[in-house]
Amino acid sequence: MIGAATPSWKRVRTWLLVVAVLVGLALPFLVSDYDLFNLARVVTVAMCVASLNLVLGFSNQVSLGHGAIFGIGGYATLLSIRDLGLPPAAGVLFGALVCAAVGVVIGIPAVRLGGFNLGLFTIVIAALFPVVLYRFPEFTGGQAGVVVTRAFASPIGALTSAQWMFLVVFVTLVAVLFALHRLVSGRMDRSLAAIRTGHILAVSNGVDVYRIKFQMFVISATVAGLAGGLYGLVLGLVVPESYPLILSISLLTASVVGGSRSWIGAVAGAVVIVYLPTWTSEVIPGEASAYLAQLAFAVILGLCVLLAPNGLAGAVDSLSTRAIAALRTRRTPLPAPREEPT
Repeated sequence: MIGAATPSWKRVRTWLLVVAVLVGLALPFLVSDYDLFNLARVVTVAMCVASLNLVLGFSNQVSLGHGAIFGIGGYATLLSIRDLGLPPAAGVLFGALVCAAVGVVIGIPAVRLGGFNLGLFTIVIAALFPVVLYRFPEFTGGQAGVVVTRAFASPIGALTSAQWMFLVVFVTLVAVLFALHRLVSGRMDRSLAAIRTGHILAVSNGVDVYRIKFQMFVISATVAGLAGGLYGLVLGLVVPESYPLILSISLLTASVVGGSRSWIGAVAGAVVIVYLPTWTSEVIPGEASAYLAQLAFAVILGLCVLLAPNGLAGAVDSLSTRAIAALRTRRTPLPAPREEPT
């Protein structure tokens, strides 16, 4: 059939994703527990960046408060485990539900504000969150934070706790990215495309702009809370210093750098957030490494804005598409010249 879509199992991108998942499942048996600890941090941060992509890249909203929502998920999870006696899995779900409720409370006025005003509204929340944590130390633990020693214990004797933890967070990330991809596909994709084009155009096409933006914001907050709970379990503690205002800005920057409409780009942005401070500390040890990391982050952001507007994932996808098209052109034989009748 002319114009028929290529089946997903025949697409190169599908098989690359399958290989990436298989490599991820094999990583616990290939690297050390320390490396798995850092990779688990990357996975949980990538989940939070993906939740921000849902708001920024797909529903055209700017949120500078996802660092606070990420932290609320972490605190709700660890407090429920410590004080309510919930098992870790139930605690993570509890933290996600708390953040869903927070998303509803924030989302109602937020989606009405929209644009620059939404960014200002959410950045205030991100700035106040650490202050609140210090203000109620009897509940939040103050500067000491909340510590939980019982993390996800491995039910398989052959696996260490680090291996089991990484497998849990990695499988969760794959499931979340698949669910988010399905959410923005099909009919919803057309509605979101209309919203990104313009409010008036979307309304004229019968799209309930405020309802869809509200739904996307609440779902995004839920995923960010889920990621925050898992991040807290990976570390085994949550402290106010882990959720400063700069975290929300870094998450937004990671979304832009990786590609705000790419789920794989969320992983790329998370790699930059987690590993960049480590790389800079190897160049300049001490407190100066933090300033060098911020400078490097700003340079990477500037280069992406100038050279890769769709982020690192978009640039790689564009280059690979051009390379495949060039290879196909070389392999296609030229038609034989016609012989003119004598």
